[in-house]
Amino acid sequence: MSPMKRRLNTLVVLFGLAGPLAAAGALAQTPDAQDLKQNAVVDFQSCAKPQYPHEEVAAKHQGIVTMAFQVGTDGKVADSKVHKSSGFPALDERARSALALCRFKPAIAADGQPVMAWTYVQYVWTLD
Repeated sequence: MSPMKRRLNTLVVLFGLAGPLAAAGALAQTPDAQDLKQNAVVDFQSCAKPQYPHEEVAAKHQGIVTMAFQVGTDGKVADSKVHKSSGFPALDERARSALALCRFKPAIAADGQPVMAWTYVQYVWTLD
């Protein structure tokens, strides 16, 4: 199958981080754990999907990267980092840098006000 015909299947999961995560034991809480009414939610329509690096396609690298994004009250990413690597730094950085350009719906505190908070996003790189 030619690289142009390869399909990139992606799964992006936004984890709620006000407390322990059942689905991801390694991600227990946000870096600045706080009592949130609602976690930050990414708007995937606001940014371009990460492009699979050509050298990673050629090497048939696939994996899951978990990233942490600190989202401001304006919905913009204030900080980001790779929390758990896919095992392939180029895939990790491509996903982190692309998703850092997304807009988010900010986290909402218990009092109903938007607050700056960390949230985790998992990106799955697969080749078909």
